[in-house]
Amino acid sequence: MEKLFESIDKLKTEYDKKREKDRFNVVTALHKERDEVNLHSRFISYLLSPKSGHGMNDSYSELFIQGVLKLNKEKFDLSNFKVLPNEKIKSEYKEIDILIINKTKSQAIIIENKIDAKDSNIDCKVDGYKGQLERYYNTIQRGIDKDGKPCLEYQCNNVYVYYLSHNKQPSYVSIGMLNNEPNSWNNNNIISYEYHIREWLKNCIENTPEEKSLVKEFIKHYLKLIDIMTHNDIPIEERLNLKSIVAKNIESSKYLIDNFKHVKWHTVYEFWSELYKLLKTAEFEDIEIYPHNESKKVDDKLFIKVITDITYYNKDINHGILFKLKDGTRAYISGLGKLSWGIVEPKTWANFESETIENICFSDFSTENTYHLIDKKDMTTAVESILDEISEAQNNNFHNLKPI
Repeated sequence: MEKLFESIDKLKTEYDKKREKDRFNVVTALHKERDEVNLHSRFISYLLSPKSGHGMNDSYSELFIQGVLKLNKEKFDLSNFKVLPNEKIKSEYKEIDILIINKTKSQAIIIENKIDAKDSNIDCKVDGYKGQLERYYNTIQRGIDKDGKPCLEYQCNNVYVYYLSHNKQPSYVSIGMLNNEPNSWNNNNIISYEYHIREWLKNCIENTPEEKSLVKEFIKHYLKLIDIMTHNDIPIEERLNLKSIVAKNIESSKYLIDNFKHVKWHTVYEFWSELYKLLKTAEFEDIEIYPHNESKKVDDKLFIKVITDITYYNKDINHGILFKLKDGTRAYISGLGKLSWGIVEPKTWANFESETIENICFSDFSTENTYHLIDKKDMTTAVESILDEISEAQNNNFHNLKPI
């Protein structure tokens, strides 16, 4: 095992030096690389809008709608359509990440963009509005929003819903009544950054003329970011060298791969144990694990089963720790989707933003900060940062928490 890790570390160090020399990226210079709203949704909608400053009219949107989504001209007409958000209208319409509308033909495309965030399902008495995807569908198709208010500006009869994700599947609750709508939902409605977006961007670059070199370079910078995010930035030479190292250490490599689920399990279990312990030390009250059967502690059988499902089977399950802040406010730290926290009532929420704890995701275990938790010292630092961030938010009257 030591020989295997030494060889891999040497290879990685060699190529990391080369990557460092070519690190400049205008996109990541301006935004966090996993920012769903301000970076990814905005960039994609910018390319899709025929009125954007790229000057390519509907060329990019045609490659996307007909090439990626497989919607022919009868299902979505590319004449006189609009994309929200866009250059002039920066905000989302009714919280929909990307909305493509042909009002004349009464056709609409809804794209929900997920990288780290969990599905925003809500407790709602209105039928068909509890799940996030079904809520957006009904908002456009019925012309009535989640609050029961008319929103007829973009109401369309023919609505197509897509779930764009880095490595997630929409929850059953999120899909909701779409399962019962004819031609509204199947596996083709799930599109990925790794395959669909990467291939679309490559086609956009290929179809951009040389006289628009700035636009072409801009797309190349974004594609480079997507390659990094989906672990497709390793050159062929490096991949073959890595394969060669594995070939010389097959038994050790197989041993690590076969048992990495156990590494994940103990990392997640120890994380919640450390956090539970620190909350008690900091004299928070009514601390309990969720979900639980009886003990309300980390060793509760139901909580252990949930951790097993998350780390062995990559299930994204709501779990975490409930506790009372020192002013009596009930709070919750959640491991569903990206590690986050909030106030139970009224429901307000925020993702952790500190450098050591942002983008932690237990279900896919893909981010660097999640891996760092394997190391005991890094885990302790992360847990302490969680309490620091919560305390800071409380001192600032929870100004960073948003209603959900």
